Amino acid sequence: MKKALLIYNPNSGNSKIILENFDKITRKFLKNNISLTLYSIDKKYNRLIDVVKNHEFDILILSGGDGTLGRTITQLYNAGIELPEIGIFPLGTCNDFARCLHLGENIDDWIENIIKGKIQNVDFGLINGKNIFLSSYAGGLFTKASYSTDKNMKKNIGKLAYFINGINELINIKRFRLNMKLDDNTEIEEKAILYMIINGEGAGGFDNLDNSANMADGLMNIIIVKETKSAIDLSTIIFDLMNNNLVNNNFVRTLTAKKCEIKKIKKDINVSIDGEEGENEDVVIEFISNKLKVFTSRP
Repeated sequence: MKKALLIYNPNSGNSKIILENFDKITRKFLKNNISLTLYSIDKKYNRLIDVVKNHEFDILILSGGDGTLGRTITQLYNAGIELPEIGIFPLGTCNDFARCLHLGENIDDWIENIIKGKIQNVDFGLINGKNIFLSSYAGGLFTKASYSTDKNMKKNIGKLAYFINGINELINIKRFRLNMKLDDNTEIEEKAILYMIINGEGAGGFDNLDNSANMADGLMNIIIVKETKSAIDLSTIIFDLMNNNLVNNNFVRTLTAKKCEIKKIKKDINVSIDGEEGENEDVVIEFISNKLKVFTSRP
C-alpha cells in the first residue's frame, strides 16, 4: 500500500473543501491502496521537514494556490529532500500552474489524477538559488493587481478583475529600462512597461499568453512588453492581452532561455512571484528539470 501525505492550510479560505471532503478522499484512496495522512500547516509551528524526513511517503499532496505550493516545495528543496510524486489540489484563487497542467475543476478530478497515476515531469523556476516559483515571475504594469485584487472578485469575474484593479496603473504607467542577460551571454536592453517569465502557457489569470511554452522542456518563456508612444498603441496591447493574443503584438518581444540574470530596475516597480508580492532586486533565475513529478490528467 502506498502512503500519501496531504498538506493543507487551515487558515486558507478554501481549506473547508479538504475537511468537508476528507471522508470521500480517504475512502477513494483506500480503495486504490493508498493510505492518507493529513498535515496542517501552521506558520508558528511547522514540522513539515521533520515529518517528511522521518516518514517515508510515496505521494505528497499539496493544496492551495501557486504561491503556497511554491513555498512548500522550496522548503523541501532547500532541505535537500528528494521530492516524492506530487499530487495537487488547486485551492488557491487563480491556480495558473494547475490550469496549465489541465488538472481539472473539482475534488473528484484531482483525486482521480492521483489514483490513475499519470506522472509528468514539470520544470520550476529557481530564484537566486533558493526560492522556487511554479508559474510566473513578472515586473511592471499590472503585476501589483495579481496580489492586490480582491479574492472574491477574482473568483467571480476571472482575468477581468485584474484589469479592473489595474486601471489606476494606466493613468501613470512606469516605463523602465530592462537589463537582462541570458545563459548564452545574449544581453537584452529594452525600454519596457512589463516583463514576464512564465513556465506554462498562461499566468496571472490569462490562459494563453504564449502557446509555445512547454512545462517540461527546461526552458523559461520570456515576454517583454516594450514602451509605447501613444494611447492607441497601449490599447492594442491591452486588447491583445485580454484576447490571449499578446505575443503577436508588435510591441511584444519573446525569448527563451534556461537561465537569465535581471538587474534591479532603477525605478520603483512592482514585482509578482506566482501571483504574490515580490521584491525589485538583482536576480538570477534558472529553470530546473527532472526534479518535480506531478500527477496530471494526461498520459
